[in-house]
Amino acid sequence: MDRIKIKTEKREKIGKEAVKKMRKEGHIPAVVYGQGFNLSLSIPLTGLKGLRSINFSESTIIDMEISGSQEQELIPVMIKDVQFNPLTEEVSHIDFLKVSLKEKIKVNIPIILKGETKAAKDEGAMLEQVLRELEVEGLPLDIPEKVEVDISELVLGHSLHVKDIKIADNIKVITEPQETVATLVVKKEEEVVVEEALVGEVPVEPEVIKEKKEDSAAGDKKEEKKPDKKADKKAE
Repeated sequence: MDRIKIKTEKREKIGKEAVKKMRKEGHIPAVVYGQGFNLSLSIPLTGLKGLRSINFSESTIIDMEISGSQEQELIPVMIKDVQFNPLTEEVSHIDFLKVSLKEKIKVNIPIILKGETKAAKDEGAMLEQVLRELEVEGLPLDIPEKVEVDISELVLGHSLHVKDIKIADNIKVITEPQETVATLVVKKEEEVVVEEALVGEVPVEPEVIKEKKEDSAAGDKKEEKKPDKKADKKAE
């Protein structure tokens, strides 16, 4: 596979306003550092096509061209970090690490499971991937983009571990050998509880509360006139 190339421009202005203007003009802010190197960059949106083709892999060597800098040749870099806009999910910033092709580096590479187990197919077992990345050390151009693990021979109740992964002799695995990569477990069936009415049971209708007439009766009582005691005394 050919190495990815990316064109960037040296960025002089920094700060929120400068970055905001840059994004409106169709550029993404970025930085590259390492090996006594530190530069602020801008990348045209069209330049992200190559990075998307490798899924922004952090273990792939990229040849970077920097316009407006003293660097006349392509420099080898790797993606260190990618930030995304939480609303649009578009790339908002990228960190690159400058590397030496003659010095060993430590990186994480993705673990890809291949194949289908007989237990998962015939016994309804469920495959669980516990570990998704493997930390390795080696020369930049020797490090693979990913490591594939065959799980077709995995049986129910057993697991695959880091020590079972086959990788090139010139690559050193840093992750602990006993770390579990994948395991087959019994698939749990969801229990659905259905409430059934008892045979012969009469459905209970909701109680209807009728308006009481006590209030109106109490009002009538209040309107009754009390006997005039003074009139009674005069009559006596």
